[in-house]
Amino acid sequence: MFVPYRERSVQVGMRVRVYRNLLKPNFFSIQAMEGPDKGKVVGYARAVGLENVRFVVSKKTWERVISEGVRTVFAFADGALVDCLEALPAGFDERITLMPLERCYFFNRQRPEIPVTEAARGYLFGSDFWGAAEPAGLDL
Repeated sequence: MFVPYRERSVQVGMRVRVYRNLLKPNFFSIQAMEGPDKGKVVGYARAVGLENVRFVVSKKTWERVISEGVRTVFAFADGALVDCLEALPAGFDERITLMPLERCYFFNRQRPEIPVTEAARGYLFGSDFWGAAEPAGLDL
């Protein structure tokens, strides 16, 4: 379920940037990357579905997080919005995660030594991105 911020909105198919909300850890912040609210947070959701996903980590900001112990957003998923839900739907079992104290990149929990930079589709839910394991699925 999409919870709007300041009456802003976003449409399915629009490019968004999604990151874990530091003040509401059960929610993800959704930032519009196109349209009238480009660059602004438009709302929040517990589960955010994306397609054509790119995982991005700011190494410089990550280094500051590690060296100074500062809590700030330094990583996000960028993609086309599919939907916003309350929970993870069935069929998504490839877990892509980020553990900032261990690595400065997203990785598949089954193969943590290999960075993951893209995924065809999936959902951000909990502390992970959940991708579909199918032939045209994740680019691992």
